[in-house]
Formats: sequence, C-alpha cells, structure tokens
Amino acid sequence: MQNISKNCAVAGLLAALCACAADNGRYPSLALRPFETGAAVPSPVFEPANPTPIRAATSPAMLAALHGKAISAHAAFLAKEQAAGPIARGAAGQSVENNARAAALVAMAELSSRRGATSAALAEIDQIAAEAAAALSADPALVAVQAEVAALLDQEDAAIARLWAAMGR
Repeated sequence: MQNISKNCAVAGLLAALCACAADNGRYPSLALRPFETGAAVPSPVFEPANPTPIRAATSPAMLAALHGKAISAHAAFLAKEQAAGPIARGAAGQSVENNARAAALVAMAELSSRRGATSAALAEIDQIAAEAAAALSADPALVAVQAEVAALLDQEDAAIARLWAAMGR
C-alpha cells in the first residue's frame, strides 16, 4: 500500500513537471534582459504633441463682473453704515426695552445683511480661485481681486465691531 502511494505521488510530480516544460508562448522568457546584462537601454521620452499654455481660470469679463459686484455691495454697506452709526451711538447705554435700542438692532441687522452681499461676492471669487488651484492654473489678476475683496470684507467686519462697541452690546 505504501509503495502504491509513493508511486502515485512520484507520477503526479512527474506529470506536473512535464506540464511546466511546455512552451506555448504564454509565459515570459527567462533569458537575460538587456538591462540585466549591463547594456545601455535608451529610456523613452514622452513629449506632449501640442503643449497647451496655462490660461486664466476665468475670463477677464467675468472677473470684472465679480469685482464690480463686490465694489457695489461694499458701497451699499458704507451707505448703510453712515445711517447706522448715529442710531447705534444713540442707543448706547439704553435698556433692551427702549425704542432707540430696538432701532439700533434693526440698523445693525441691515448692516450685517449688506455685509452678506460682499461676503457672497467673495465666496464666488473663492470658488473660482479654488477651481483654478485645482487645475494648476495660476491667475495673478484673480488673486489680486480676491485679496482686495477680502480686505473690503475685513473693513466691514471692523466697522460692525466698532458700532457694536459704541452701542455697548
């Protein structure tokens, strides 16, 4: 019984080895490749057929429209700030139930609404800047407009903080 199992094992091993010896072109050659023998092999050079120049992420007209939107929103904020300033200072030290305080709160809410319009313009510019960054398409004009509108928004935040401080919160 033991001899039969040994013979079967040997026969199976021989059959497996014979199957490996067949070359039907499906397996790679085991011969030495050129880089293994030390021969110099030129590396392929890939060059784009038509290199595309880096272009601006947004058209100058669209950028000018967004800039104009931010400037007009800031102008509306400044107009509302001039009207809200005396109202906020008049409410300084007043109780919550006082009509002057209620009018100042309404003026501050309107001022915050105007700030939101400037912030919305900056959000649109930020979105375009993010898309430009993702496309690796630097646009100095876009960066300049983004910085300018962000500075306007900082001015508006400072104005709102001053009026809240004048009102006495």
